[in-house]
Amino acid sequence: MKDTLDYLYSLRNQGSSFGLERMSAFASILGRPDESYPVVHVAGTNGKGSVCSMLDSVYRANGYKVGLFTSPHLVELGERVRINGKPISPGEIQSMTVDLRRMAARLEKMNPGLHPTFFEFMTAMAFVKFKEAEVDLAIVETGLGGRLDSTNIVIPELSVITTISRDHCSILGHEIEQIAREKAGIVKPGKPVLTGWLKPVANQVVEQVARELEAPFETMASSGLGEDQLPETNLHGAYQRRNAALAERAADLLSSAFPIEPKKTALGLGQVRLEGRWQEILGPPRIILDACHNAEGARALKGNLAILDRKVEVWFGSLGEDRAGEVLEQVLPFADSLRLFRPRQPRACSLDALLEMIPQDFRGTVSKGEAVKVSEYLASEGDDRIILVTGSLYLIGEILGFVKNSREGWGNELQDIT
Repeated sequence: MKDTLDYLYSLRNQGSSFGLERMSAFASILGRPDESYPVVHVAGTNGKGSVCSMLDSVYRANGYKVGLFTSPHLVELGERVRINGKPISPGEIQSMTVDLRRMAARLEKMNPGLHPTFFEFMTAMAFVKFKEAEVDLAIVETGLGGRLDSTNIVIPELSVITTISRDHCSILGHEIEQIAREKAGIVKPGKPVLTGWLKPVANQVVEQVARELEAPFETMASSGLGEDQLPETNLHGAYQRRNAALAERAADLLSSAFPIEPKKTALGLGQVRLEGRWQEILGPPRIILDACHNAEGARALKGNLAILDRKVEVWFGSLGEDRAGEVLEQVLPFADSLRLFRPRQPRACSLDALLEMIPQDFRGTVSKGEAVKVSEYLASEGDDRIILVTGSLYLIGEILGFVKNSREGWGNELQDIT
């Protein structure tokens, strides 16, 4: 176990390097397991995790065996790779790491410099596991962007782009058109692509890419669906109904190869499991975990807080100062106190930087927090308090890990560092 963890940590600590050469070479030496099953490939600034989880739930409700690859994980590393909703176990990770490590070393010996990164290694683990499990269909979420993301070696039955807004600008570009072109990099020749309610300028870019690749293009932006016509889902928030409509339409587009029944699809949308997105943990105190890392997500969170209609204590941490400012601007009007955290990530905002962002007219109390003291903080809260944990998904994972009391050495320290 220790050897496995030490190896995975060594990959993580080497950082990430975008491009498909290493991933393509690694997949080839593994026998291209990603070509053993049909794939739905999902990218987007926000909503891609929700749409992936919805598709997973829909297809399982319709009787299919489904593989799901998402990132990052919240508490346990195995959450990234699921078979029919069940995360792979630490024992499976250990066993697969032994085999994949040997192949990675062989690749590096043959081609110095092509040893996979941590994310590429986990992507390969998912692809191999899906092949071994003989899944009917795999739902694969991009890690970052699309064009150069390691998942982009797949040739999907359908590409889905949920939303496009400004995020990871230093990597993907500062203009919507630039970001849209990076996301549109998952579109493959002749393979259909479906987009959500994208801004016209972003949709135009994706449609142009699709036209160049002779890939059928469809967008929910021209669906004509009103808010009252969107499907129901158990996930909280009006935006999740849009995600549900996108997932439902994606399943419809694949229905000739993967027949679905409307009643079973509705059942699947009603039992989606997705932690960290307006996830409520009954108290006392009551805790709401809602990952929110950019302006678009902050506006959705603001809508949920308005419906909540009461002040909350906000626990907040972010991976970027621009992101932090966007989220705090939307959240602080609903807060009567604020506790700031620094997630265990190299790019995390310092507490001093976060303190400088608090407007002078904020009347609530402001304090610095440490994740290791979560139990102490919770014990000191009144029974009627509501604590909103928001910002970085990595902070959500840290707090959730303590709340669940399930940290066993495979937890959220082993994360991507980009």
